[in-house]
Amino acid sequence: MRDPNFSESQLQQAVNCAYIRHIYEARSQWVFAHVPSLFTEFDLGWDSAFYFPWLHPPPENDYEGCNYFIQYKLSGQLTSPGAKQWEFWNNEYFRFKIPHSTRDVNGDFIDDYHQWDRLKELADNNYPTFYATNSTLSKDQIISESNAGSLLNTIPLLDVRLVASQHKLVTFTPSSDYFLMHSEKEEVKKDIFPNVIELLSEQSFEHPRESNTNLLKILSGMEKENKSWHTDISKIDQITDETIPASLRPWIMRSKIANFVLKHIGVNMLWLPKNG
Repeated sequence: MRDPNFSESQLQQAVNCAYIRHIYEARSQWVFAHVPSLFTEFDLGWDSAFYFPWLHPPPENDYEGCNYFIQYKLSGQLTSPGAKQWEFWNNEYFRFKIPHSTRDVNGDFIDDYHQWDRLKELADNNYPTFYATNSTLSKDQIISESNAGSLLNTIPLLDVRLVASQHKLVTFTPSSDYFLMHSEKEEVKKDIFPNVIELLSEQSFEHPRESNTNLLKILSGMEKENKSWHTDISKIDQITDETIPASLRPWIMRSKIANFVLKHIGVNMLWLPKNG
């Protein structure tokens, strides 16, 4: 495998600057790239984050007030037909690894998916969460594209919200429209930042907590003589089990709302995510 002649930190710095430049040119607004320390990053799961005021997902204090998250990964290029994923591309391809390699108590190397779990938690709360990687091995090309203002057009983004399963490896080619994930093969659309930010700006995302609150207001405002109606509504937001993660609580409330509506109105409600 051929490795790029630049570091992950160099890629992160170049792309963050390109993000800031793009937003200023498109909206005349300066945005700030939040970059945690390595120690903090382990807990948060992301390398960089932004707060884009026009995106609907609200900023979270737990996430440094941001609503758009990026984890950078360096990709190497596989150039031999003997490479493990060659059969899927039949051509040279790029590859990056999702988990970190660490040692267990016996000193053996194992794959650590803690970072992935944290990113998936953000994605499952409908926050735009992406892996960003390189599609070139040349630092000179990164510099040239940065100077030209075209770097973001060649930085592939993998939307974590669209990934169904846990994987070890991600492969793609510069010209492909999708990523392939392995071990079990899964295909996810490949995108670039200008397209993503335009789509996100057009969409109206509603955080589960907000939609739950709005639904409860509507239900509470419906006049019903049945006393159990109001009693059951008051119990919907009562989740006393402290072991339930904060990320799962909105979905538990949503399930309780659905059960309430089925019981009192006789309608089986089904929510589907707007982003597919």
